[in-house]
Amino acid sequence: MSSLTNGVVFAGTRGLATRCLLFAIETCGKDHIAGILGASRYEKTWWRHETSAELWEVADRFGIPFFESIEDVPPLGKFLVSVMWNKIFPSHILARFEGGINLHPGPLPEYRGSFARTHAILNGERSFGVTFHYLSERVDAGDIIGELQFPVLPSETALSLDTRAQLYGYSLFCQVWLRLLDGSITRRSQDELIAQDKRKPCFYPMRLMTGLLESADVRRSPDQLERLYRALYLPPRIEPPKWLVDRVLTNEVRTLGRGV
Repeated sequence: MSSLTNGVVFAGTRGLATRCLLFAIETCGKDHIAGILGASRYEKTWWRHETSAELWEVADRFGIPFFESIEDVPPLGKFLVSVMWNKIFPSHILARFEGGINLHPGPLPEYRGSFARTHAILNGERSFGVTFHYLSERVDAGDIIGELQFPVLPSETALSLDTRAQLYGYSLFCQVWLRLLDGSITRRSQDELIAQDKRKPCFYPMRLMTGLLESADVRRSPDQLERLYRALYLPPRIEPPKWLVDRVLTNEVRTLGRGV
């Protein structure tokens, strides 16, 4: 792909982004990476337990320009690669590039938006997935270029589902990246999949998480409480609130008492 030979700007967070960046450097060389966008080198990131190196450390190691804001990135490259980047790219930023791709930690278009792992557990999904798609002005709506599905375990928490999504995400990145390099990438329009009634779109805004964390007054059965606990167990980012922990423990005690 010509865009890759013209230079890549790599944006990301978390250990998964570091692993993907290193794979990209190993397969095409550091000279193809025109710039790296990541968290501040002075920030103690919450995901530091996931990786032995932050993106800025990889940038320093290979002598690649590093930036902490997309607005600071000069016109270095033609292709944008996003892995677990935690901000929306506005249209004027996307216009700087010939193209760009994003790794989304959830199936598309069914789980657009934030915290797909939490909502998948609440929805009782039996399978989950990760998706690579082209970046577009509509969030998580670009053409799909790769996806992997895997089962949701009965005792799944948001944390365990997130951990496995990252493992599958790395595998998917490697597949997609190699296809980009040899020009064999194919794409499927999400709009066409929706129009053909093959998939149902759904968007989960951040405010839904706030609503769940503050929903102590909602009546729930013991099973619903237990599922909500698993869905909100995503430390260190999110912890089940005290009201939920107390109600789950109370229901556990009552269940044990009935069995005596």
